Amino acid sequence: MTSTPEEFVGSLSAAFPGAVEMGEDWLAVNHGKARVRFDYLVGNDWWIGSLKLPSLLVTISVQEGDADAVETLIERVDRATQRGGG
Repeated sequence: MTSTPEEFVGSLSAAFPGAVEMGEDWLAVNHGKARVRFDYLVGNDWWIGSLKLPSLLVTISVQEGDADAVETLIERVDRATQRGGG
């Protein structure tokens, strides 16, 4: 993922107000009947010419919820962390 830890946490905190728990290098999101934990590590920056992109390595662990609830949560997380281009 091209994000810093601060951007990742900020995006999910904005998308899920009051539903994000955080620790050192992890956060968990509760939404509906699902709870998913995201562990992250800062990776090596990516370079495209003179453009420097941060890299975040994220591991997803389902803690609660059926397949439909988890899928809905993951889709919402995906939308919350996408960046516009142009």
